[in-house]
Amino acid sequence: MVKINTLNLTASDVTGQKQVTVRDVPVTYSVGEMIDGLLPRMQLQHRDRAGQPVQYDARLDREARHLHRSELVGDALQPDDHLTMHPRILAGGGPV
Repeated sequence: MVKINTLNLTASDVTGQKQVTVRDVPVTYSVGEMIDGLLPRMQLQHRDRAGQPVQYDARLDREARHLHRSELVGDALQPDDHLTMHPRILAGGGPV
């Protein structure tokens, strides 16, 4: 049995207009590390209209679920999986 050390996958934004192919993602990376590396490549917004930081989650299309940032790439993903990047919506929390 051959052990895979890296994975290739694709990722897109929710509109599908921004899509990237990602090669050689180490299976030891956390999903959070992978997401943080994808954002600059995809040129996604880093701040909302109010200037607050925007955080993103990754949805694994194959399983129709959002990945946890702490999951390991090698545990959660398979070769050639597709991820959709979703901005995390935080309701409220602002000053009154």
